[in-house]
Amino acid sequence: MLIENALIVKSLSGFYYAEHGGKIIECRARGIFRKEGIKPFVGDRAAVVTDGGGQGTVTAVYPRKNHLIRPPLANLDCLFITASLAEPSPSPLLIDRLI
Repeated sequence: MLIENALIVKSLSGFYYAEHGGKIIECRARGIFRKEGIKPFVGDRAAVVTDGGGQGTVTAVYPRKNHLIRPPLANLDCLFITASLAEPSPSPLLIDRLI
């Protein structure tokens, strides 16, 4: 069964967990992604083909509006960075690296 517009909510050791309609589907990415240099990120919208038993395959990743390389996140609307003001003193370079 083809599911359009599933949201990837977790990525762990080559497995991707996509949410659609309140259900979580454990997926693997297609091998062609490796050849094309595409890696699904958490936050991506994707097309998923399921076997009906809670497992499936990510067949397409839709275009991203934005993304971060580290940590690998996509389609962010809001990002919060927390840093101390006094002890230890804030490091602008560390904050810049986090962004």
